Amino acid sequence: MIRIGIPTLSQYSLLSELITTLSCNLKECFNYEIHIIDNGGTLQQSKEAENIHSIASTNLKIQVQTPTYNLGVAKSFNYLISKLGKCIICNDDVLFNHKDVIAILQTAEKHHNCVIVEGDDPISGFSTFYVNRPEVIQLIGGFDKLFSPAYFEDSNTRYRLKLNGYSIENAVLPCWKHHRSSTLKKSTELYKRLHWCNFYRNRNYYLMKWGGLPGNEQYQTPFGKQSNQ
Repeated sequence: MIRIGIPTLSQYSLLSELITTLSCNLKECFNYEIHIIDNGGTLQQSKEAENIHSIASTNLKIQVQTPTYNLGVAKSFNYLISKLGKCIICNDDVLFNHKDVIAILQTAEKHHNCVIVEGDDPISGFSTFYVNRPEVIQLIGGFDKLFSPAYFEDSNTRYRLKLNGYSIENAVLPCWKHHRSSTLKKSTELYKRLHWCNFYRNRNYYLMKWGGLPGNEQYQTPFGKQSNQ
């Protein structure tokens, strides 16, 4: 059973497309259990809900959870990892199929000590990744919820794992696609302005936390604080 966690906010049509794509390649030995966190709160009332639930089958189980408020990306990630353990976590605006899942699992098997397997796209961050060692993510405290939305959180997690001696591996995903910034493109001008405010706020937070931007970090501990050891 391959568990897949998908936080969604508003791109329900793309979410439906992803689940439809996964359903087209089902095999008896390759089942999916999909857990959707509906942070937007309106999936069940959307026109896509019927299609999503109609896809559910013996080989593809779908569970939708609607929190009372928008958990945000990092908190959604933490929840999914605590609930699912080893799992694929992805955006609602990506497309992949069984060939990509096989590539991820083969990479995890080859590098069995790695904590995360992500795709090889250099700018998509953690839009699709496999949690190979969930206990390590929990050990280091999970994803940082102060990166909200999650701009720079992927770099933050990579650096924290590196500091603790853990590795992340990349897998070549042959069929994977990403509709980048899909939520932003369909949003209001006010939302777009807020988006860039949040981006630069997170950028400044990263600078404060690690003393430099990704690839140029200076601190070995958050905010340059001395260890209590």
